[in-house]
Amino acid sequence: MNKVTFREPKIGDIKSALEMMNSLVDEKAYITVQEKQTIKAESNYFKTLFKERKEKQRVDLFLDIDGEVCGGATVSLIDTGARKHIGEAGILLRSEARGKGLGEKLLKKIIEKAVKELKVKIIILYVFTDNKIAINLYKKVGFNKIGTIKNGIGHYGRLMDNNIMIKYI
Repeated sequence: MNKVTFREPKIGDIKSALEMMNSLVDEKAYITVQEKQTIKAESNYFKTLFKERKEKQRVDLFLDIDGEVCGGATVSLIDTGARKHIGEAGILLRSEARGKGLGEKLLKKIIEKAVKELKVKIIILYVFTDNKIAINLYKKVGFNKIGTIKNGIGHYGRLMDNNIMIKYI
């Protein structure tokens, strides 16, 4: 691993981001996307991402290793009204980026960005109950479990429990 950068997504990242997403589908990672994506689907996702960023509805960061997208994190506002101070976080890491402290750095950076740019005061996230490594990361960064949705998420044909975690800023 040579050059590690945390940066905002750009339009030229579509192919690399698609490769990352499809590698996570191949390994049956604990993510909500469970079918390989197409370049068209990824392009549409990027259009939505840029539109919502422009409207100050979300912030995003990519983990770039040697010019390849190897991770991503986002915080999106869940509401523009009475709950506009609450963001929902998500993070993805390719297998080769795990176990090096990069997920923790990425998560801390996206939280800082969300506080600064979106003015969030609370961040929530959902995590597969079986994803112990992610749960430990979230706890390390200050998230606490507030509940579990029984059979709250599907994982390749099987319903699994989904933890809700929260961080007060």
